[in-house]
Amino acid sequence: MFKSHLHAALRFIKNNKIFVTINTLGLSIALAVSFLILVYVINEFSYNHCHKNRRQIYRVLNYYEQFGKNMGQTPYVLTSTIKNEIPQAEMVINTFRMRDFRIKLNDDFIQVKYALSTQSDVFNVFTIRVDDNAKSNGILDDPDAMVLSRDLADKLFPREDPVGKEVMCLVNGTEVLFNVKAVFDDLPENSSLRADCFINTNWGLNTTNTIFETTNPETDWSQDWWITWVMLTRTTDISQAGKLLDEIEKKASTQGIVHNYSLQNLSDVYLRSDNIGNGLPRGNLRNVRLFAGIALLIILVAVINYIVLSTAVSTGRAKEIGIRKIGGADNIIVRKQLMTESVLLTMLTLPIAFILMWSALPVAERLFQTSLHILSSNLFLYIASGIGIVLLSGIASGVYTSAYLSRININDILKNSIFTGKRRDHLRSVLIVIQLIIFCSFVSATLIIRSQYLYSLNFDPGYASENIILIELPDGFDGYQTYLNSIKSNINVVNASGSSTGIPTRNYGANLFHNYMDKDKRVSLEALSVDYDFIETMEIEIAQGRSFSREFGGDIHVNVILNEAAVKELSITDPIGKDLSGMNIIGVVKGFNIHPVNSPIPPFYMSLTDEHIHQAVIKFRPGSLTSLLPFLKTEWEKVAMDKPFNYITIENLIKDVYTSERNLNSIITLAAVFTLLIASIGLFGLTLFIARTRTKEIGIKKVFGSTEKAIVFSFIFTNIYLVTISALLSVPVTWFFMSKWLNNYVYKTEIKWWVFLISFIIAMAVVVTTASVHAIKASRTNPAESLRNS
Repeated sequence: MFKSHLHAALRFIKNNKIFVTINTLGLSIALAVSFLILVYVINEFSYNHCHKNRRQIYRVLNYYEQFGKNMGQTPYVLTSTIKNEIPQAEMVINTFRMRDFRIKLNDDFIQVKYALSTQSDVFNVFTIRVDDNAKSNGILDDPDAMVLSRDLADKLFPREDPVGKEVMCLVNGTEVLFNVKAVFDDLPENSSLRADCFINTNWGLNTTNTIFETTNPETDWSQDWWITWVMLTRTTDISQAGKLLDEIEKKASTQGIVHNYSLQNLSDVYLRSDNIGNGLPRGNLRNVRLFAGIALLIILVAVINYIVLSTAVSTGRAKEIGIRKIGGADNIIVRKQLMTESVLLTMLTLPIAFILMWSALPVAERLFQTSLHILSSNLFLYIASGIGIVLLSGIASGVYTSAYLSRININDILKNSIFTGKRRDHLRSVLIVIQLIIFCSFVSATLIIRSQYLYSLNFDPGYASENIILIELPDGFDGYQTYLNSIKSNINVVNASGSSTGIPTRNYGANLFHNYMDKDKRVSLEALSVDYDFIETMEIEIAQGRSFSREFGGDIHVNVILNEAAVKELSITDPIGKDLSGMNIIGVVKGFNIHPVNSPIPPFYMSLTDEHIHQAVIKFRPGSLTSLLPFLKTEWEKVAMDKPFNYITIENLIKDVYTSERNLNSIITLAAVFTLLIASIGLFGLTLFIARTRTKEIGIKKVFGSTEKAIVFSFIFTNIYLVTISALLSVPVTWFFMSKWLNNYVYKTEIKWWVFLISFIIAMAVVVTTASVHAIKASRTNPAESLRNS
């Protein structure tokens, strides 16, 4: 039976080449887009699936009241405490990322991006395959122990066995000799744990001692610099483990340190950490759902194409179905044949869809802001999901068509009544309207997102947003003042200073202070460390008091400047000269936003520092950047030697902050283009088939005096009506979703009426042009020929 259905399907494909070609084009585009999004979605959802014990592994989160959110950093002492206090903890480790860690390759020291200081149990908690000859138990116990990734080992010891060899490293500027104990297979891209090498846990302790001038981080509950990982037993009740964590919090509070710990499963670390501060890779669940929705809508447009065209060509299929029914075929047999045709036609698009997908990969990676690699661990998911999409598309395309055509009555075929049914035309119109609603909504959404993007770029942040260049200063760089003094002599440098971070920024530090009127109320103030002349360089307006000045001498580490929001939150009247937890308030600046426009102006304070400057901020004369850059680089090389000269203009920094909005705009634009392209292909075919069925009608009209214009208008009138209805229906749909999207922004644009008008005009232009192609051709047909051939 299946074989006969297959032969019939192949015969149909051979005899209906135009129908097959049009559907293949539309469906190929839809499947290519869907496959790209499928790879992205699977890669995102499969994060950390490479670790077999992921359901048992938990990260300890640490709630910071001053930030109003959880952080991924915890104290070192928490690891041993959990081991002793929580019996369900099978293994507990912590990891510390060594920021200033270099390894000697030939005659140079190269930066190791992910050098982790941790315990030997890291190989038992996470799924990390170590060389067969090495044992992971106790492998990092020796102070000089090092385990290299396969990639790093191949760089250091090409075609050699590195185990047992020594490597020279620079740890925080000091040369240290390490002994390679083993090599581990490179961790997959979809692992939250990233590592190029592992070293003994004491190196993390030594680093905190060096940087923060501490002596006992292994027992100090206030030193939150480690990520703590707990592997619980399979039968553990998580709520019970949480209660034991509460007891640990009480123990920490005896030292005057307030903690609020919680557990987050490894499976949630990547996609469910939006409001968690950490240095681990982080995805965006909202984007995953958005892109999956876009893929679904594009597939829906392609499926609608198939249904619309299938009903349009039903005229040519009626005789075939009638003959099969006379021969004894019942409705079920006919339905199965038509469904087989639909699925087979969908399968035929696969090669084209794959070619389009591979061609578009580089563009998709830029838009999704991630690598769309085909991971071997996800191969089964790719194949199963891909086949599932194809089969569902084929079945969805064929469900209505097979049900409709299989019910055709032989008497209706003889009476020709199936060709004139209004019900079929109404359904076709509804389906076309759905396609056009999707398109108009995409176009309107694109215009609204672009308006918000441009609004964000042009928003006045309250500081200089042009003619500023920021130069990144490496950790431990001691040539900052020398460099600043050397560049100030250039005539094109208007002013120069430094800060802990460039603005705008999404990152921040914060501290808690008591409200002046209510001592029981604590206020979180964000902190920005700056150098002299920062306020003048950034053209920030002083509302009260003064800026930091060398003339006063005692500003550093002692005096602070608040913004107006901080004064309000602290309930301070006449703030100048008031005390703020041992610091003296010397000034108040007017409201300027150190964050993007999706955040309100936060209460914050600026302090003067000479230690935590990570950005040199230089204001230059307009139009002088091209000639100034070589000078800045030359002076940099004099003081920084081998350190890279990394810079960015403030205009580009602002653009980078809104990269996600720009990419979202591009993605929705492409979705609109693909939707219109697929719908236009379908409309082109529909008009062609309708023109063929109306040949006799056109001939009669011309005999009775109808002009070509009147005939063309009769073709496109229905399409004009459908576009108008679609554009009107798309307005509330777009308004609802885009209003919710704009609510993510404190400072936002308004939804203007003209965005809907533009989407209407574009849809009308494309649809009328597409429909007119066959309408004009049909109107010019000789009436004698039309009547003879009909």
